[in-house]
Amino acid sequence: MRLSQGMRALLLASTAAASMPLAATAQQVATSETATSETASRVLQPITIMLDRIGRALTDVAGHVSVVDGAEIQEKNIQSLEDLVRTMPGVTASRQVSTADPFGGATGVRIRGVEGNRVQMQVDGSRVAERIMDGSRDYLDFNFTRQVDVVRGPASVLWGADALGGVVAMRTITPDDLIAPGATRGGEATIGYSEVTDSTDVSLAFAQRFSDTVSMLFARSRTVDHEMTLSNADPDGGIWGCSRPVAYGGISCGEFNPLDRTTDRTLIKLDWDLTPAQRLSFTYDRMDRLSEVDLRTTLGPSTTGYLIENPRTRDITRTHYGITHDATFGGAIDTLKTSLSWTPNGYKQEALAVTRNTAGDTVNTTDYLDYSEDFLELDIQATSRFVVGGSSHVLTYGFDGDRADTSYDRRRRVENVTQGTTVDSRPSGFNFTDGTTTRRDLYLQDQITLFDGQLEVTGGLRYATYRMDPSLNSAVVSHPDNPTEVRTAEELLKSLSATWHFDQTYSVWAHYGEGFKMPTFQQLYTSSTQGSFDLVPAPWLVPEEVKSIEIGVRGVYGRGFWSVNAFKADYDNFIESFWFIPGTNDISYRNITQVSTWGVEAEGAWEVTNALALTGSLAWMRGEQRASAGAAPTRFVVPPLTAVLGATYELPAYGLTLRADATFAGEVTPSSYANFTPPSYQLLDLGASWELAPGTVLNMAVNNVFDEKYYGIGAASYGLTTTAATANTVPLELQTGAGRNMTLAINYTF
Repeated sequence: MRLSQGMRALLLASTAAASMPLAATAQQVATSETATSETASRVLQPITIMLDRIGRALTDVAGHVSVVDGAEIQEKNIQSLEDLVRTMPGVTASRQVSTADPFGGATGVRIRGVEGNRVQMQVDGSRVAERIMDGSRDYLDFNFTRQVDVVRGPASVLWGADALGGVVAMRTITPDDLIAPGATRGGEATIGYSEVTDSTDVSLAFAQRFSDTVSMLFARSRTVDHEMTLSNADPDGGIWGCSRPVAYGGISCGEFNPLDRTTDRTLIKLDWDLTPAQRLSFTYDRMDRLSEVDLRTTLGPSTTGYLIENPRTRDITRTHYGITHDATFGGAIDTLKTSLSWTPNGYKQEALAVTRNTAGDTVNTTDYLDYSEDFLELDIQATSRFVVGGSSHVLTYGFDGDRADTSYDRRRRVENVTQGTTVDSRPSGFNFTDGTTTRRDLYLQDQITLFDGQLEVTGGLRYATYRMDPSLNSAVVSHPDNPTEVRTAEELLKSLSATWHFDQTYSVWAHYGEGFKMPTFQQLYTSSTQGSFDLVPAPWLVPEEVKSIEIGVRGVYGRGFWSVNAFKADYDNFIESFWFIPGTNDISYRNITQVSTWGVEAEGAWEVTNALALTGSLAWMRGEQRASAGAAPTRFVVPPLTAVLGATYELPAYGLTLRADATFAGEVTPSSYANFTPPSYQLLDLGASWELAPGTVLNMAVNNVFDEKYYGIGAASYGLTTTAATANTVPLELQTGAGRNMTLAINYTF
């Protein structure tokens, strides 16, 4: 039985790397993912394609990547971004707690302090929609996941704009993952439960090989969950107090609004081996997440009457249609991969407010929001291998382009049930223009191996372009600064890395990378009125840019490895939200001069015996920002000093694997002394996997065993004091971590 959490795979990777002659290392790790044999893949996993697009073992890349494989997702019953990054120091999930957006869930991840749309998210190479101010980025579902790569630092040279702070890339299972060698069919079924959100998850995946050349996968899942339960959150609001209308049926400041959420997902894949060297793959992936919320924090008296009911619904959908052609030629072009996909993302939202007005009439007010961001993407990637003198080259080059159509629509209907009248209007929110974004990028990377494999130098270039065509819609409030002209940008992005192998055990590496990101349509073209203030367009915004440098050292042994790296990233023209325009009450966006982050990260694993394996990881970082040239620096909030120690012990005679993870986190340094300082904390998570019968595994876990009360990094943005309205809308206590909780899952493989 394998070690959990990908540990066995990491240790096997280090064993393989330590035993390979240096001259052969570059050739072996450069093998493309599609050409790697099934046996080699098992030995060298986890493999990441995110740093070179062709696939390398983690112990060989010049960068810091965390890989979570499908086995760990099953063992820990991972169902959310918070679950995914729980034991990744330096990476945190951003939680949505505001009653203005009461649907919960994670809005994205923060990597080395950089969050939101600056982190690119993708599934099977297709981008996930960006988050708008009054929306969500909750498009991910972890069923049928083969692997998740989390890249720390800019990756724009190979993956384009929006990979400014890092990448979260998911890859789904294929028919080959379910069909054992020599078999014609295979599958797996899972039933899971998580206490934090009272969720149940049922999934089934089946694959059939129809011939030597054609195989197909069909998978279906349903997850039903509810509002997150924070058993340690103070219902009285903690240091902020609580002004929620509990007397009128409202909830306390330690609770989320009642939520019922259902996620349905269908995944279909067809693989057709045209020849032994060519494969054509088709993908259909549909996720539909319907959330229904009973908003209870607004009930009771208001300026217009008495609010009786306030239910809301949001239906998020993401559909991916993809076709991929992989070919191995072995000539001037060794491999060629072409991917074409159409991926519409978006959601429809309704909010109903039932009010008895001051005249005694019953009034139903319904707000509608319809948002979409649809991607048409084409990626052509070629690889050439050749030798020049005493150097061997792996050249990766291609075209990466897409067209994104963005649409935003708001409507309101006010129905006076008593009087029998109806009025339609366009309400104000974070309204912005529709538009189309077009990218046509060319990229090139040359991996050069010298001195019989002792030195490896990799240089990369991307000619990145952006074109934004705005289109005014009826939901936008007319404003003299709202431009309709086209915005364009182009940039030559560069990266350079080098790795020196002292011997088969020790190596050092360094990496320099760049990135840039255009403002979003909402940032550039927002325009609405809120009564006492306006949200105004920001045509002055320029693209954000980053330059990053990273150095590291590794030791790879027969039964383990260790690595230490240091980084520094300088972001120019960082875009600040909710900027009050001087001399007015109006709010917009602006570029601030610079944000800098720096830190040290370390990790390692050791197979002490055939039964016992130990792991450890650590991250320490700091950050600062300057609003303008010459301005005094202020703090930029980054994750605290965090260390995670893990142990796995196998009892093969009983089919049992035991796991333990201990997390130690220091206090967060807020941006101001006037802000709340989340204190240090320690957590212990325990888990076990028990093979009840051949092919049937019970995965169990108890997280936060000692029921520690702690706060997430998001709490550092909260002031020590606040207004009653703010305490009602975004309670500090909702940034509390989950108390002691349990997860269970049964997985059956056939």
